[in-house]
Amino acid sequence: MKKLIQIYTGGVSGRNISIQQIQQKLDSLESNRADGIIVGWSLEQQIYKWLRTYTKDRGIELYLWFQVLAEFKSLGDFEDVRTLNGKTLRSAAFDGDEEFSFYCPSNPNTYKSLIEIFERHFSDIGFDGVLLDRIRFPSLAVDRNALFSCTCPFCMEKLAKRGVGRKDIEEAYRKIKQDAEKGAIFCIKEYKNGKYTFYSREVEEYLNVRTGLITDIVKSLADYFREKGMKVGLDLFAPFLSIFVGQDYTELSRSADFMKPMLYRHTYTPAGMQYELDGMAGEMAGSMKQIIGMEDGRLTDFMEKELEAVIKLSDCEIYAGMEVHTAKDLPLVRPQSVKEGTKLIEKMRCAGRVASWNILEASKENLLAFMEGVIV
Repeated sequence: MKKLIQIYTGGVSGRNISIQQIQQKLDSLESNRADGIIVGWSLEQQIYKWLRTYTKDRGIELYLWFQVLAEFKSLGDFEDVRTLNGKTLRSAAFDGDEEFSFYCPSNPNTYKSLIEIFERHFSDIGFDGVLLDRIRFPSLAVDRNALFSCTCPFCMEKLAKRGVGRKDIEEAYRKIKQDAEKGAIFCIKEYKNGKYTFYSREVEEYLNVRTGLITDIVKSLADYFREKGMKVGLDLFAPFLSIFVGQDYTELSRSADFMKPMLYRHTYTPAGMQYELDGMAGEMAGSMKQIIGMEDGRLTDFMEKELEAVIKLSDCEIYAGMEVHTAKDLPLVRPQSVKEGTKLIEKMRCAGRVASWNILEASKENLLAFMEGVIV
């Protein structure tokens, strides 16, 4: 099983991370070396160049952690996603410099700007691959209007070609609002094997068709990087969340060498399963848990069910993402929890696992628990 680790160097402006800091952390893992390092996404060239030499000397793959639909707004020609009423969604920041202001996936300038950013800032490093992150619409945990974005002319044109017009979207919105007034949630009928069925045809068609807008830009970027001889990994929400942010596991997997489902059990932060569920469902979180089978205090069991769904839905290798640390002031991720996660991932016979999301913030004990794994 491959073991990959992630290093976060900060947003565009960087965090003044020193090469010595990174080297000390990597040296602590020297006896149980990673197969790959995923690093990004500041513009500090010296870190990437040093890591390129370090990884080549040791036969380790180096991946660029590349943000797609957020984080790079100041560097290119990007348009905000638009809600049904034409307004932009409120932005959000996390951990100081992670910026959750999403932009439109369908505007041609988005793809063009992303390619220009890669060419200008990252193409000379010689990365073996990329991990494409933020390949989604904004989460409902950031803004309740996120489910009905983006409705700019470019997105609406694409939706219409796939059979969903503005009246269909407005009807889906009405049905969900009507459902909420009855104490129900999102018109969900059933959740099984990573897929939902809905009581409302309009809701089901809109959510399924909307995923195509994300699939389109991911495919275009994947084709671009593969033409350069680079591998492509994808960072995805857990399956029970994926359709609500426009991610279709099966379709996306066809553009990837591997996918990394973010199956974060403990951290109450963006992409954390409990965090996102509470943010999207609000007062109806209890009902949502019943629908998806997330029992309180049994998130490892739920992780297993979600991972099983990922494997069934996907046509590429799965490198399961698991947190080895969390944000400051939150309860610590313990070594025993890391061991439980690695044991489960090995039991499910995934192709790999990824230490998320920043080994520079993780304890030595947690990293060793992640690297050593468990004999099943």
